[in-house]
Amino acid sequence: MPRLLSSLAVLGVLTPAFLGAGVYTAPVAKPHPVAPTVSQVSLAPLAVAGAVGPALRRTSHGLAPRTTKSFSTVGVTWRDDPRVTDPVVSVRWRKGASWSPWTVVPGDRDDVPDAGSVDTTGDFRVGTSPLWVGPSNGVEAKVETSGGVRPQDLRVELVDPGTSAADARPTPRDVAQAIETQPAILTRAEWGADESIRRGSPSYGKMVKAGFVHHTVNANSYTAAEVPALLRSIYAYHVKSNGWSDIGYNYLVDRFGRVWEGRYGGITKVVTGAHTGGFNADTFGASLLGTYSTVAPSAATLDALEQLFAWKLGYHYRDPLAKVTLRSAGGGTSKYAAGTFHSFDVVSGHRDAGSTTCPGDATYARMPEIRRAISSKLGPGFLDPVASSSSALVGSTTPITLTAKTVRPATWTVDIVTSTGNVLRTFPGDSPDRVDVSWDLKDASGTTVPPGQYTLRLTGVGAGGEEALPFLAPLRYRVPSIPKGTWLRPGGYRNRFAPSG
Repeated sequence: MPRLLSSLAVLGVLTPAFLGAGVYTAPVAKPHPVAPTVSQVSLAPLAVAGAVGPALRRTSHGLAPRTTKSFSTVGVTWRDDPRVTDPVVSVRWRKGASWSPWTVVPGDRDDVPDAGSVDTTGDFRVGTSPLWVGPSNGVEAKVETSGGVRPQDLRVELVDPGTSAADARPTPRDVAQAIETQPAILTRAEWGADESIRRGSPSYGKMVKAGFVHHTVNANSYTAAEVPALLRSIYAYHVKSNGWSDIGYNYLVDRFGRVWEGRYGGITKVVTGAHTGGFNADTFGASLLGTYSTVAPSAATLDALEQLFAWKLGYHYRDPLAKVTLRSAGGGTSKYAAGTFHSFDVVSGHRDAGSTTCPGDATYARMPEIRRAISSKLGPGFLDPVASSSSALVGSTTPITLTAKTVRPATWTVDIVTSTGNVLRTFPGDSPDRVDVSWDLKDASGTTVPPGQYTLRLTGVGAGGEEALPFLAPLRYRVPSIPKGTWLRPGGYRNRFAPSG
């Protein structure tokens, strides 16, 4: 049974833990970086055919059928311009001698960085989602607009993710380093990420406040062996086609129930992604590989997603059934302008924050069920723990309080601990669903403690003996600062010194 984790893990003091990680056998071939290639072909303006009315669209750009180098993912991008409303982009591709039917590729202004973030500092472009089509050798494309500002510098993006013998059986290899009770997460190394194309260093938040569910809008027919190449394609498209610093999602979950590391920076850390325009800071994004507008995610996919969220949210003491207020940074199709505050479910779908259909109707309809399942996967521990203050003045009569919601602990305890590790006072738990302790700054004998550094340590044990990692609230108990120009008489009497003229 999983357990909730201490916020100290965020500070790097404790090792986070949540869900059981198994023991795995080594793959047949050792994973290695695979360099993807992206070819770009410009689309040419086309003459408008026929009358154009307010209800009609017109083809403004196109790419005639042509033979290309091998590629497995296709998309169309254009120069970023907020005045451009998403045009309708259609593509078809050739496998051998056979052409596919025309396919409309959805716009990808939904999964974007926050305005002003490091991801927007390069050759930032917008466009369609990257569409996985499998190995192909020809392409044709057309872009239709309905007036207004047309997209500029349109180009077709053809991604060849490369191949690796390790793609067939990717498995976590570093068993000795597996974090206890963390869900099995396949790393960037396992899917062959070429770190040389990544730009700059990752950005980090202070804590996870919420998680957003997405889908990647590619076909659901991919095989298990194709997933690493599919991830490399998305990575290359986000970096080389969109101009971002890295892949946008923090995690990805395939239809076989496997969880993959997305953006670089550390699986357990608060890495700022480019998944939910306006709300990437202090959140994480997990995307389901596939399209789930009418087809529901598999049971294996949902279970993996729920375990991932239970671990990540529990790592930061977040209640999957609660709400949280976030401040918009603007960007993409965010529903909320920069600076706007909005209340979200701690577990939200992308469409809650942006003008998008993501994560698909079939997934979004299950969000209440997903939240309940995540909550049920939390083990004994604490939610939303908070101390009333991190500092107190000598002479103060205001007690320090520590409150938290509990998740199935049989017992809990709050200890007052000195900087040298001595326990001065203990408050045993007497509530089955809530911690509410008030400390009057006195030790067990009733004597007021001296100035110094103290810690309010909250621990818990489940009915089966499983320990919840502690929540630690530091407290600085100090003497009031003396204003400049103040002198003390013997005995501590304070007076204001007025220098003579």
